[in-house]
Amino acid sequence: MIEYKYITTVINKFNLPLEVKLATPKSSIDQKLIDETTAQITKKLEEYDEVFSIENKNSFLYKFQNGDETALIVSDPFKEVYEQTIMAEQMTQHYFSSYYNGKYDPIGLLNGWTIDKLFNQYLLPLLSVDGIDGVSLRCGEEVRLASRPNIDFRWRVAIKDPRNLNNLLATYFLQNGAVSTSNEMKSLRNEKSKIEQVTIVSNNALDANIWSSAGISAGTNKFPSFIAKYSLTGMIVDKDSGLINFRDGFSDKIAMKK
Repeated sequence: MIEYKYITTVINKFNLPLEVKLATPKSSIDQKLIDETTAQITKKLEEYDEVFSIENKNSFLYKFQNGDETALIVSDPFKEVYEQTIMAEQMTQHYFSSYYNGKYDPIGLLNGWTIDKLFNQYLLPLLSVDGIDGVSLRCGEEVRLASRPNIDFRWRVAIKDPRNLNNLLATYFLQNGAVSTSNEMKSLRNEKSKIEQVTIVSNNALDANIWSSAGISAGTNKFPSFIAKYSLTGMIVDKDSGLINFRDGFSDKIAMKK
């Protein structure tokens, strides 16, 4: 059995640090390659910050919030994120929302979108480098990961108890995909519910982010219809029903109606 070493680099650029992790069966990896990758990710993050910062009065987002819609014409990242938020709101029947205090604020979706962009551009190519069998990018409770094709390596993603973070509720072992966990209401539309936490496993961080957030807002009674319709995989923590697992739209614990 192969024993893996994990090389971790943390990029402290914004409120939530980004954690880059590489899995290798070797004793070491070329440090120059790690440094170059970190520098590229850092530079791209700075570019995104210039677009989406709500503190920088020169950012496209700040100007958009104040009535200037130029960003939709001249900024491809802004336009892409804006379109994604509109689609997410429509798909989730507005249980996922990007408006706070009457202003457009895509921060709820931005983590997942940023993770996917950086992961696809800078980390996936590293799987072609000899000695790198797995790549992972985490920000808060969202992680995107992948493994080299044709090898038996799986990432371990632990899901913690929202009531006691020292307790482990479940562990996913994934070769490829993304996991997002939400336990905080982020939408203006909320159902009465005793739902405490939602975890979604998906192919990408953006979708996982959207559905974990929407699940919290939709609640235990409403969210199963979305689970069935969109063939979602993950788990719900409910104060009354306990732990509810679902896979590809099905669960043996709650009824799923499209």
